[in-house]
Amino acid sequence: MTTDPNNESFEIAAQRSRELEVKLQIHPERFRMLTGDRPTGPLHIGHLFGTLLNRVRMQELGIDVFVLIADYQTITDRDAPEQIRGDVIGLVADYLAVGINPEKSTIFANSQIAELNQLMIPFLSLVGVAELQRNPTVKEELAKNGARVSAGPS
Repeated sequence: MTTDPNNESFEIAAQRSRELEVKLQIHPERFRMLTGDRPTGPLHIGHLFGTLLNRVRMQELGIDVFVLIADYQTITDRDAPEQIRGDVIGLVADYLAVGINPEKSTIFANSQIAELNQLMIPFLSLVGVAELQRNPTVKEELAKNGARVSAGPS
């Protein structure tokens, strides 16, 4: 019998999520959440059910929610960033429309905080290959560029 490391990793993450959910319900004031999106165009229904409603839920629980607009990443990995300003404004409008309340949550663009860019490389090194392989955004970017993530030597 062989074990699938991707499935095992998923099960561990799912168990951690269940445990965390219990803690969030009991003491939401002990938590902070950092989440966000790259301003690459309009959000869609997948964003709504995938992350946005959960962000509003966390905010309403009393968790300190920080919503990052990852414009710096968009500037550095796109050929034509001329529409970024409009995409950022659209993203903020979408956040407000879905119920993210700037009086309860913090919405900010990472290009406005130099220290975030200095921390990017160390934080990126904390993500394992198995987690990357499950990330829809990473999968989409790799497919667009004709690359793939390998879990080891080919």
